[in-house]
Amino acid sequence: MLDKRIIYSAGYYPLMQERKDWEQDILRMKAAGIQLIRTAELFNTWDQIEPEKGKFRFEFLDDFFDLCQKHGMKILLGTGTAAPPYWIHEKYPDVNILNNHGQQYPNNVSYTWACINHVGYLNESERYIKTLVNRYKDHEALGAYQIHNEFGFPFMPLREGDIDIYCYCDHCKAKFKKWLKNKYKTLDDVNYAYRWGATNTHYTDWSQIEPPMTKPTSWSSVTRWLDWRLYWMDNFVEFISWQNKLIKTLDAEHVTSTNTFFLKSQDPLGVLTGVDQFEVAKVVDQVGYDLYPGSGNKLESKPEFSSMFLDMAESTVKPLNKKYWLLETESGPINGWVLGPHRNVNGQDLKRNIFEAVGHNSKLTLYQGWREWDFQPLHWGAIVDLDGQPTNRTKSAEEIGAILKENGESLYNASKPKGKVALLISKENAIVLNGMGQEAFLIKAMRGAYRVFWEKGYDIDFITPDILENGDYISEYSIIYMPFLAMVTQEMAQSLNKYVEAGGTLIGAARLGMLGKYGWYNHKMPCFDLMNTFGVEVTEVVSNTNPNITYNHKSYTGHWHKESLELKKDDVNVLARFNNDTPAVTLNNHGKGRAIYIATHPEVAYLEDNSYLLWDLIDSLNIKPQLKLDYSNRKDKEVDAHYLEGENEDWIIITNYVNQKHSGFFNNDKKKVRIDLEATKTYKELFDVTEDKPVEFKIEGNRVCIELEIIKNEVKLIKLK
Repeated sequence: MLDKRIIYSAGYYPLMQERKDWEQDILRMKAAGIQLIRTAELFNTWDQIEPEKGKFRFEFLDDFFDLCQKHGMKILLGTGTAAPPYWIHEKYPDVNILNNHGQQYPNNVSYTWACINHVGYLNESERYIKTLVNRYKDHEALGAYQIHNEFGFPFMPLREGDIDIYCYCDHCKAKFKKWLKNKYKTLDDVNYAYRWGATNTHYTDWSQIEPPMTKPTSWSSVTRWLDWRLYWMDNFVEFISWQNKLIKTLDAEHVTSTNTFFLKSQDPLGVLTGVDQFEVAKVVDQVGYDLYPGSGNKLESKPEFSSMFLDMAESTVKPLNKKYWLLETESGPINGWVLGPHRNVNGQDLKRNIFEAVGHNSKLTLYQGWREWDFQPLHWGAIVDLDGQPTNRTKSAEEIGAILKENGESLYNASKPKGKVALLISKENAIVLNGMGQEAFLIKAMRGAYRVFWEKGYDIDFITPDILENGDYISEYSIIYMPFLAMVTQEMAQSLNKYVEAGGTLIGAARLGMLGKYGWYNHKMPCFDLMNTFGVEVTEVVSNTNPNITYNHKSYTGHWHKESLELKKDDVNVLARFNNDTPAVTLNNHGKGRAIYIATHPEVAYLEDNSYLLWDLIDSLNIKPQLKLDYSNRKDKEVDAHYLEGENEDWIIITNYVNQKHSGFFNNDKKKVRIDLEATKTYKELFDVTEDKPVEFKIEGNRVCIELEIIKNEVKLIKLK
């Protein structure tokens, strides 16, 4: 079992190293403070343990478990179903997933090549998992289980261009028909939902139904595409849930987890890979996420990336009152084969990544690799070198381990309070826009909205239509913002209207609710109750424009759309106008709350055009972030701070990163920063655990004010008592 403290972990794969090195590597990990080793989830797993059916080679794993027990190390044991043995392909030739071009995904490439709906694969998986769990469930070194690895379809394209669409094997098509029967009940309802102008197949038997082979961009039904991807998201959740239940029937004591990701460059919203993070978080004890800010060097191009990723991760478990884990992060130079690495990840990067995660409520952090291996020369990252010897990153890993050893229990018991701002996202909206080839615009809108609130210092959560139904939960948010939310159902509109009536502030932008059930047109925009909520109706729209807007005597640029608004109520306040004097931004006081409609895309304008319309509008709302940062020569949010609230001790964790093009930020590698924290309790002492010294502070009203000096690329942890 795992202690209730921040678990500091690393991946290690004994078959990748010489047996004589195992104990030395374990001891070196232990010296760095590592408490848990992940293994057999993807490497050294089922394909190696059972190379012939029924002939298991557990000896190496037995010895490794015993060595870990000898040195007080715990193991996160993978179920290995992402990498089944080759004989499964030989025994079940139709087991490989099939793409929309009729090609089977090849063996010997990437993982999750076996179809999760294939009965043969499921039976073999069940037999293997039972054998694995029964062998190790009573071993003292077992800490927890990891189900599968990065569930979902392979995200690496087999050819140039987009990743393929999966899976069209007979097992999946048959199950899809059952899924449709359960959803629509009758063929008449299917025929109604799948209407399309160009080619309108009318089904007379369930056997005639085929999944869509292309996206709607090829001129085919939006609804068919929507169903096909929702079906796959349900499938993977069901698969993870099935493994979780299987393990629990054998071992109810140990924790289960699985890992996934957000914002993957090849499939940022999980539409093609079939990933629904909010739903999978419900079916395991601890959902985990894999964060690689150095891959593609996102630190330079997308300064908000790590924070946005981690806020999305935390948002999946917060309504469930669960914790989440950082189940992979980079541990050294990362990605790029011989021309790489994308980023020469160093010790400061390790500290930033680990404590960014802790500051965002992760209760476990795991380096993807403690030690690389010779035969995979793509820059996988490692804390030690190929010979297992310390690198300059090893010392940083040890320093992180020392801090977590001393403070891991206190940090575990402290949590980031609920954000004041929620961004409403929806998998249906993402699927439809992906199918229309307009997902990139949605990503920009999400990033732009997040950037504005993040740079202003707000804690941000992400909510979904399912969470909207919990009125008590969403009522705690001061602001709900809806970035490019084109698809809105009547039920969503009703929930949002109730939120405003109860006192919330709702902000919508152009094209809000253009689409509804089935991904079809809604007849009015904003749709359903939202027209009354906002007090406006969209009558016309112009696209591919950057309209000029005047707000409070200042000019701003809009982005892409310029909508014409008709005021539906006499008391709707026009806050800003386009150059032709038509309303650009309106405010409607509705019930106890207010609804602001913006007839363009201000969040994309902020990201693309450096337009501060949304920034200045938010200032007018008089809703202050709990923790404010102030420092000079600001461009992006170079300094980030996180407040964690515990029963006896609270924490402020401060990280920093400056874009290489932003010169002159630090003065002799130092920077003065003022922190202004809205406090709900009285503090007697603030202590900097990274520099081992007290921190001076002042109380101004209900706020704690700290002025301190941070060091370039160094993390600072302040304990508040």
